[in-house]
This record gives sequence, structure tokens and C-alpha cells, in this order.
Amino acid sequence: MDNRFLSSDQKLLESGLFADVTVTCKGRTWQLHKNILCSRSVWFEKALNGNFLEASTGVVDITNFEPEAMDWLITYIYTGVCDIAKLMPTRKTQFLTCIEVYTISDYFAMTPLAQIALDTLKSDFDSKTAPMQLSYEPIDYMDELLDAIRLVYQDIPLTDTNCDTNTATSSSSALRTAFVHFVFATRFFFLNNKAFSSFLDSTPVFALDLFRVMRSAADFAAHLPESYCSICRNKPTRSEKGHYTHLAPEKMKLVACCANCASKKEFLPPTEDWTSKSVV
Repeated sequence: MDNRFLSSDQKLLESGLFADVTVTCKGRTWQLHKNILCSRSVWFEKALNGNFLEASTGVVDITNFEPEAMDWLITYIYTGVCDIAKLMPTRKTQFLTCIEVYTISDYFAMTPLAQIALDTLKSDFDSKTAPMQLSYEPIDYMDELLDAIRLVYQDIPLTDTNCDTNTATSSSSALRTAFVHFVFATRFFFLNNKAFSSFLDSTPVFALDLFRVMRSAADFAAHLPESYCSICRNKPTRSEKGHYTHLAPEKMKLVACCANCASKKEFLPPTEDWTSKSVV
């Protein structure tokens, strides 16, 4: 959309001029415009053009979200801009803010805004992955991380967890997948952290998803890897976007060697998939 039109729409939002819709949320009120809301949100289009009370009164009362989150949504509808980093600057991470933005945008069928929240969350993870893989030092945002994981996993039955991006379809599955993959990428830190281990005991739905990812990678190791790349033998730096992590084959392979070769660590590459083996 042309930025000139977005600027005009923002002026309409700020002034309330020609408003024909009132949106309320827990004591806060916005004077808005039906044509703008309906053209950019499927939810508002259905609410203001169907047989709902809102269509006849022009008043939409939102009770299942906080006014702050509604303001983020409405601002995005009118401007097309959402700088998540500026929404809650006092937080140590953007984890919880991304979840809040993603949840409300998903509810109001604002797919582009939901994608912004998801991309921002993954970018925040990326900025934290490499340092954690290289230093294994304590982090100051553990509480925010655990609160965020609890939030995206709340009220999910144990049998319904599945963070596989190819099969998960629920509105929160993309968020769950992002958190699980972040913990998996930095598992050498987390699996040796007492607070996180206690969290896994109290949050079996998340623990099951993490187990599934580790199983699919055939990697359950919780010990620290070497400090250098096993392929190029160079030591990665914090600035490398590819990150430094332990690699494992998609399926486990079994390798046999004699005692002499084992002592020399002259292991040959695996040639067969262990799952095809059978005991006679």
C-alpha cells in the first residue's frame, strides 16, 4: 500500500474524523472507520457486515484481549507498521511481546501481522543462539523464556503436542515450534541447567515436543561439544549467523570396529541404516 495513503489513514485514526465505528476494550475507546477495518481484517468484515449486533449498532466490544494489545492491532490496521521492539522496551527479550502480538493478530485474521511477530521472535532467538552455543554462561532472561513457553503451551493436552512444522496446524503451533527449535539448538546449555530441568518436569507437554525433535535428529546428547568445528576444524565466532551446534544424522547409524581401531579412533563412516538390521 502507498505510504501516502497510510499516512492519511493514520491521521484519521488520530483524529477520529468521519468515524462510524466505535471499538471498546476494558474501558478504552477508539473511534474508527468501517471501510478501513473491513478492508484489512476478515474478522471486522464479518462482524460489521453480518447479522451480528455490531453490524447494526456500530459498536464492537472486545473483552478477551487487553487494551494495549488492541491498540497495537488497530495501529497496524491503519498504518501497516508494527515495531515490536518498541512495544515493551523494558522487557529483556521480545518473547512475550511476540506471543501477544501473534495471538491477537491470529484471532483477528491479520496474517501479515502474525508473520511479523513470528519473524521477530525467530530473529530474537537467532541473536541469542550463537552466544549460548559458545559461552554457556548464565542468562538473565530465563524467567521470561520459561513464562513464554508456559504461555504458548497452556491448556494443551499432552496427547495433542506436536511441534512438527509439517503436521502442526493449530494457531499456536508455529510459536511452539519456534521455542522448541531454539531450545534444541542450545540444548547443551539448557539440559545442564537445574532451573530448566525442573521446568521440564513441571511442563511435560513441552518436554514431549523437545523429546520428539531430539529423537528425529537421533541426538539425545546433553554434554558439551568440542570448541571447534569437527568438519573444518576452525573455531566459530559469535558473529557467525550459521551458529555452532552439534550435528547428528537424520537417522542413527551403527558403526562397529575392532579394539585396535577403537583405540586409535579410526572410525569408518557408517554405511547402513541401523533400522534395517534384524537379529537372526
